[in-house]
Amino acid sequence: MKLVIFAGTPGSGKTSIIKYTIEVLKQDFMVFFAKFDCLKTNDEKIIAEKYGVPSIKRLAQELCPDHYTALELPRIIQENQDKDIIIIETAGLCLRCSPYVKEGLGINVLDITSGSPDRYGPILTDADIVTVSKGDLVSQAEREIFRSSVLNVNSDAKIIEINGLTGEGANDIVEYIKDSPVLSKEKLTLKHSMPSAICGYCYGNKIVNQEAVMQRFLAGKEIKAILPNLNCGKCGFKSCNEFIRAVLDKKAKKAQCPFIKK
Repeated sequence: MKLVIFAGTPGSGKTSIIKYTIEVLKQDFMVFFAKFDCLKTNDEKIIAEKYGVPSIKRLAQELCPDHYTALELPRIIQENQDKDIIIIETAGLCLRCSPYVKEGLGINVLDITSGSPDRYGPILTDADIVTVSKGDLVSQAEREIFRSSVLNVNSDAKIIEINGLTGEGANDIVEYIKDSPVLSKEKLTLKHSMPSAICGYCYGNKIVNQEAVMQRFLAGKEIKAILPNLNCGKCGFKSCNEFIRAVLDKKAKKAQCPFIKK
């Protein structure tokens, strides 16, 4: 089994080039597609219906989509042991992180009109492949300058120019996927640790006030201390932090966690 993770900012052209890539791969491989987004998407239905590839969506909602992707990866892999290739698309909203793993292939879809590559963090710098989209909107000289700028921040990256409208570059992506490593039975390892911070706002505070933020933080910290922090979902929420927010908002009870410390 091979694991491929596409990450990029909204509107960069991720889904479009993924469709062309899947269309080629499905001829020789059993492919599974998972789309991680924030609030709403129907891309998984379009891909399932048009290409006959089993697909799912996962909506992060109040969680960071990249963190949520990392939480769900082991479950997706376990449930799809009969597949040859698992393709993950993540919203990639946080430029400081992206759930690329050392054991898989990380592909950053980068919009050439989005600004200088040195504005990006691990979503670009830790990618194995950087696919540059919308190159038809700029001159050849600008494309060469952009390519050089990408290599300045990620010298090991393989760069592919893509076009989500025509499918240009999809065959090159397919070849890299074919040559990518096969997942071993070892645990997955993130290429870069994801930044995190817990404050009153993280626990659901809505009042822009220092005292209110601190009170919410302390209340959340108290609940956090008695949770196992497994992010198992058995309480009905995606993560322990989301569960804490619900408890503080009186939308859930602490007893809903089956592992809570007595």
